[in-house]
Amino acid sequence: MPVIPTRFEVPFEEVFPHGAFILGVEPSMAFSEDRNAPKRQERDKETNQLVWVVRGLDANEEAARFGAEFKVKITAPYQPVPPAKMQGFPYAPAEFEGMTVTPYANAKGRVAYSFRATGMRAPGGAVAPKSSGRFAGGAAPSEPKAA
Repeated sequence: MPVIPTRFEVPFEEVFPHGAFILGVEPSMAFSEDRNAPKRQERDKETNQLVWVVRGLDANEEAARFGAEFKVKITAPYQPVPPAKMQGFPYAPAEFEGMTVTPYANAKGRVAYSFRATGMRAPGGAVAPKSSGRFAGGAAPSEPKAA
């Protein structure tokens, strides 16, 4: 039986033709039906790397009518560091590398989609600063325990 892909590659320029600004980066927490279960950072099902959520704003003014804020998940061993802010801008402009889109039907039966990327960089191809190897708050997230 053939494997049907669920993640489709898409160029950054097609998703955000006017660019994007980064609001912040935080760990993506794994879902658990047990409210009392300890909180654990999500791991990517394909690579087993840690998953980080990058919150951003679409630079397209028309997007504001529909909600300009978006999220992109990035898998990486350390918290990704956004590019530097430009003088006079409250947020750092960035481009996402290796973007994929995953369409799905949401709870209301509408088609929705989620984004993933392999990294982010400053616009024009400049590379964002490397992570310091430290996690937010200076401590490493807890590793999942083997069952």
